[in-house]
Amino acid sequence: MPGLFFQQRLVINQYREHLLNTNTVLLFDAQQLNVDEFDLHALLSPFELAVITRRKSIKAKQEYLATRLLLKYLVKQSSAQFSHLTANQISSEFDEQSSKLLIHITGSETVFSSCLSHSNGFVGAALNIERAEFGFDIEKISVQRPFVKLAKHFYHQDEVNLITQSQQQSAERFFRIWTLKEALAKATSRPIAKLLSPNVFTELTQANLAALSCQYNEFDISVVSDKSTDWQCSVVNSITQLRGVLGF
Repeated sequence: MPGLFFQQRLVINQYREHLLNTNTVLLFDAQQLNVDEFDLHALLSPFELAVITRRKSIKAKQEYLATRLLLKYLVKQSSAQFSHLTANQISSEFDEQSSKLLIHITGSETVFSSCLSHSNGFVGAALNIERAEFGFDIEKISVQRPFVKLAKHFYHQDEVNLITQSQQQSAERFFRIWTLKEALAKATSRPIAKLLSPNVFTELTQANLAALSCQYNEFDISVVSDKSTDWQCSVVNSITQLRGVLGF
């Protein structure tokens, strides 16, 4: 059973507008962005402007701006009624009650649920139009981290066994289990701390959720959803690909 989760089954393609559907995770290297070159007042809501101003590091600002641009693009592309909106009329705000990042539209009662992830400057964003149980996670595969030691400290023993039984694949398996746990936590709105020690494969089965995963360059990506087989990823190579829709 766990062996299935280590296969590369999540589809990743290069972004093409005609291939975009509502079950798409957009991926982007945020380190391409020079934040100072953007008119943030035109692109971000007042709430978002306040948040990005509090971000101290350049990378944190890049990741914040990139994820919000991806989300706003998805809103305008997936909903014809909002295609005319300016980017700053679309605002992302974390809702403590639902533990979800919600998208609010100026002058509308429509609220979208969304999901974000980032690791070492590489970011992903997705809308959850159907409000299904859904989450995804990105994590850089770092062989420098003491992942076996971390697994023995935090993970279920069955997961530790899977990691240590294959020295060549131990790092990949550690991070695959990690992204599955993070994606499951987001899908079920549970704290990640409560999912570290349980067996993630058992948890997925008991929750009746499906998972798809893959590696892209040096990153591991997992999607967990009750309709996970519909999800795919699209890599945006340049933020200029979104320029026409977002108007910057």
